[in-house]
Amino acid sequence: MDFKRANETSASSEEAAAGVKGEQRNQALIGMIRAVPIMLGYLPIGFAFGVLAVTNGLSIYSAVAMSVFVFAGSSQLISVGMIGAGAGIAAITMTVFLVNLRHMLMSAYLAPYLKLFSPLQLALFSYEVTDESFAVHSAYFRCGGIPPAAQLFALNVSAQLSWVIGTLLGAWIGGRLSFDIATYGIDYALPAMFIALLVMQIDGLRRAYIALLSAAIGLTLYLAGMSQLYIIVATVVAAAVGAAVEYRNEKKGVEAT
Repeated sequence: MDFKRANETSASSEEAAAGVKGEQRNQALIGMIRAVPIMLGYLPIGFAFGVLAVTNGLSIYSAVAMSVFVFAGSSQLISVGMIGAGAGIAAITMTVFLVNLRHMLMSAYLAPYLKLFSPLQLALFSYEVTDESFAVHSAYFRCGGIPPAAQLFALNVSAQLSWVIGTLLGAWIGGRLSFDIATYGIDYALPAMFIALLVMQIDGLRRAYIALLSAAIGLTLYLAGMSQLYIIVATVVAAAVGAAVEYRNEKKGVEAT
């Protein structure tokens, strides 16, 4: 009798475990599907980076390793350009630090949504956060809540995998053929992807105005000669204006009721 009961308990536990694994697979598949727009942008940009990397003297292995361990498009593109120009490690490190300062803003925004993550999960998640995955995650968090961890990590891993594959193809082909990526418009893939992600975020006139304000401030500061900090300044000022407008509208709504 005890043996039969033990078998039933074991079978029930196995069914529960299988159910959990099945649900995790479904969530991972959803994450991979949500990553498709990012992957479509990362493949050509990763390809362009691979071409630039070997053109500026990096080996295929170095280019792929950079995409695996750094995984920051703008920083990688700037770095290989500086390497090709003969810049020192200190200059490259400081430039990459300034370019990636915006990640502090993104991390501050995402942190409240990830309170239930363990330190290891937080470390792995933050390692793979990019501008594009931040845009997708933040939009989902704001409107649809927090999806299961399997979905979040599947999205991030899929995005990075496409970046690494693009880099490998670009480095391999770039090492054998000689062509100008600007001729084929591949260098436009990065701004095109940012524009597409921005459009996905704009769901009303207020957000459109804030986006235009941010662009105007950034362009003005850039033309005035400010360094990469113009991105941070434009983001902070436009976000502050957007928050102030939202607070005023909410206050008016409360007073009206």
